[in-house]
Amino acid sequence: MTVQILKETPQHLVIHTEDGRVDTIINDSYTRLKYGDFEGERIHCKFEDGLEIYETYDHRIFNCSYRKNDESPIETIQIRDNYSCRVADVVQAQSKLLYIELYKEVYFQNHKTELLNNLMINSYGGRVVAHKDGSFVIDDVFMVNSHGQAHNISSRKSKNPQWSSLCIVVQGSLTPKTIDTKVGAIEFDTTLLTIMYKIDYLVSPTVKYALDSNNKIIKGSGLINNTFMSQLPEWLQKEIMINAGLDTRGRKK
Repeated sequence: MTVQILKETPQHLVIHTEDGRVDTIINDSYTRLKYGDFEGERIHCKFEDGLEIYETYDHRIFNCSYRKNDESPIETIQIRDNYSCRVADVVQAQSKLLYIELYKEVYFQNHKTELLNNLMINSYGGRVVAHKDGSFVIDDVFMVNSHGQAHNISSRKSKNPQWSSLCIVVQGSLTPKTIDTKVGAIEFDTTLLTIMYKIDYLVSPTVKYALDSNNKIIKGSGLINNTFMSQLPEWLQKEIMINAGLDTRGRKK
């Protein structure tokens, strides 16, 4: 005997289980697919090129495989509970494009710290460190959190330094960026793009640029950004000036 849906309301499904019980469960795209189309059996779906979704014996947990081309090895990850309804939507739509989009999103989240740390090392020579909470620390004095909010440290010497909020306005338009991975190129979302632009600024924070009519930075137009510098403690202002080769009035020595 298979599982049957006896009644459906906007919030719940009433199902008749294999052992004869009647249960009330949440109504969402996962439960409608599992107890409707698959009659309580494990959800599965195959696309060409080695792409496959197979539910484990644990509900809402899926083994998912993908490879970016015929020469690449198959990469398998687990897509878990909080993505289960999106997996169900992919299976219901039989959409390979939606599956690739979801797979890459979860793959990136699983490997985010490692991928971004490698990117930071290649781009900034170790001056920027990515942390598991989604934040980035620059030169041990600046930090951009996972929401794109910038901060500066109160003191290098304090045993319990505090992070103070720092106002930075990203100059110019956000140009799309991607990162290359084992499963192909993954495009940064708007929040991560904002974070990357703020990191780039904080690596060299004394420079303020002029923009052309297309809202693009004019090369060679850099000037000391007094608005930014005025937010910092005096010791950090001096440190930035020294590192940038500027005198106390913001002029090149």
